[in-house]
Amino acid sequence: MEDWQEWQIRAERIAAELGEEIDALERDFLGEGAAASVRGFWPRFRDLKERVRVAPAIKLDDKLALERRLRGLGSRAYKLQEASMARSAGRKADLLPRLEAVKTYASTESSPRELRGVRRDLDALRKEFDSDPELAPADRQELWETWRAVNQFVWDRVTARWGENETVLRGILTQARQDLERGNPNAARQNTRRFFETVKTHEAKQDVVSDLKNEADAIRREAEEAEERKATPRFAGVSAPGVNALDTWRSELERNRSALTRLSEEAAEIEQRVNSADSILEQAMLRGTLVEKRKKVVELERANRRLEQRIGQTEESPLIPTG
Repeated sequence: MEDWQEWQIRAERIAAELGEEIDALERDFLGEGAAASVRGFWPRFRDLKERVRVAPAIKLDDKLALERRLRGLGSRAYKLQEASMARSAGRKADLLPRLEAVKTYASTESSPRELRGVRRDLDALRKEFDSDPELAPADRQELWETWRAVNQFVWDRVTARWGENETVLRGILTQARQDLERGNPNAARQNTRRFFETVKTHEAKQDVVSDLKNEADAIRREAEEAEERKATPRFAGVSAPGVNALDTWRSELERNRSALTRLSEEAAEIEQRVNSADSILEQAMLRGTLVEKRKKVVELERANRRLEQRIGQTEESPLIPTG
């Protein structure tokens, strides 16, 4: 075989191989079912264009035909890219105002629970960045930076409100502790009740609230113990001259009944908190308090029965000395 014949065969083979690569490029990015983005098109396009330009042993007509095909593919890809950029710009124009609207709403909202809901909305909005049509890199970066700034703004609002609510809750417990130190257990107990009512509407960090609830329970137990020491029946009689034991027992019975009503109400309240507790640990701690309450209820009921019996016996036998 002559040299020119070998050269011709080689030139035809190289032209065919380059043509097949151009076919693959068209199929991958411009044909039916092709990739949605043409970003990966351009590196392969430039590589093929350079290889066609410097290809050795290729017929001029074949080379010109390959270059025409590449120019045509480049023109089509450019138009597709323009359309893709326009769609991306449209999506950005839709998403940016929605992010700004979220920020505006969050700036007027003060409830931590509502603000946490706003953050969930932001997460859902963030997922839309990955839906079709695909965002251009520059548009995606701008949206991501805006989203991150809005998300941080909302989170700062949440933590600020948590801090404010914690201050309110701690203030109530400080007052309760001061009441206890001043010898006013009833006021301390009322403030702990106010604390548990307030915590329903003043959300704070979960671990902080758990610690504050434990502190409130401790203050309330101390207050109840102080009150019960005053209300404990004294059956040994009254040593002070001129004091009628029957009147004393009646007073003690009245105080015990008031304490019994209060303890029963608080036991019912704690039982409700057990049912609505957020964690097993909190439930266990509350159950312990509930058991103590019920035990004190039983003790008071027993003491009241003894008082009622003694009062009844004294009233039936008035001549029995009562002092």
